[in-house]
Amino acid sequence: MIIVMPSRARSSAMKVAAVLLVLPLLLGCGCCSLPGLLFDEIFGGQRHTFTEQDLVGDWTSDCGGTVSIRADGTATVIDLPIHRTRNAADDMVETKAAGEYKWHIEPETDDTDQEVRFTTTLSDEEVFAAHAERDWTGFDDLEYYLSTPSEPIYCVLSK
Repeated sequence: MIIVMPSRARSSAMKVAAVLLVLPLLLGCGCCSLPGLLFDEIFGGQRHTFTEQDLVGDWTSDCGGTVSIRADGTATVIDLPIHRTRNAADDMVETKAAGEYKWHIEPETDDTDQEVRFTTTLSDEEVFAAHAERDWTGFDDLEYYLSTPSEPIYCVLSK
């Protein structure tokens, strides 16, 4: 069976096909953070909500280091890379967190995703934050950024 499309419909179908082929290349490029983030939002799943019970336990980062989250609102962090930047010599410099921290869940707002925030025990200064990894199936892992959104390097924490 051969289907013959009118030229207007064929032209529209070709435009849609072209957009579908070119769009991932444009949105996935690393030259601009917004298209990449939009691409992730559209095709990378969604961020699922999590509870305190979901967080309690031992987590390992694919970038190295561990986090042990306790139900009493405290956590032990061991050699967790939390920031990566370039110095004046253009060498990559990594900052790691280690020690005892407090944690709390920051609820989702219109502008931000739900996050778990880790702060120092003495001054409540935020050290790093993580949010649910984008997924289609539900909450399993946390992710956090090591660098700015314009140079997105992130790590995944898994139980």
